[in-house]
Amino acid sequence: MASFYPIHSTERKISTEIIECINSLPTKGKRYAAFDLDNTLLIGDIGETVFALLVKKKLIKGFGWQDYINLVESDKLKAYKLIIDLMAGLPLTKLEEVTNEVIAYKSLSISIEGCKLQVPKPNPLMKSVLGLLRNKGLRIYIVTASNEVSARIICKKYFNIPPSDIIGAQVARNKKEIIKIGKKEFPFGEGKVTILKKRFKTKPLVTGGDSPGDRFLLNYTQKSGIQFWLGKDEYHST
Repeated sequence: MASFYPIHSTERKISTEIIECINSLPTKGKRYAAFDLDNTLLIGDIGETVFALLVKKKLIKGFGWQDYINLVESDKLKAYKLIIDLMAGLPLTKLEEVTNEVIAYKSLSISIEGCKLQVPKPNPLMKSVLGLLRNKGLRIYIVTASNEVSARIICKKYFNIPPSDIIGAQVARNKKEIIKIGKKEFPFGEGKVTILKKRFKTKPLVTGGDSPGDRFLLNYTQKSGIQFWLGKDEYHST
């Protein structure tokens, strides 16, 4: 079985046990790590925060933040897909602009409709974990339900992960770079594993996630690998 490590939000230093486990990872074959992004490598959620700011700026109409919260409670996958579909008609440059605005936001949170959303920042401990994995020769991939545009921008800034290694929710666009509704596989829950199986011949050696849906990803880890769990609830395999 893969080595399992729960990571608590208060931790700021990698334990000796984790360092030793990373150093003992096998060195042969095509080795890679696959991580969830929001509330795993990041403290906060880039996809949700960008959508909230789009709503706050009235760039999304007819659907508010509370509408999104209500939909999440009943159908997370539908909610995650819808907030991307609602961007249809926006120039791609506007999504990029708002993403950069979120990252550079001067306050620690964004207020909207009585709610406060934490501005996403890198998890220092997990950033250190990525450094150790890179030193072992692992390539880092991100598999996230957040829109691929925002995910690529924030991952490049905080983790130096190239756009090619970000598997996010597709943001379809036309020849004029105007966002449109697209239909493709969605990297959420079992969908993350489905996409990895099509892209790679082997399982990831290291995985990490925080939500019930990420358990599918963690259970897909190689037996000789490592699973990182950053969820608030106790981990139970699927």
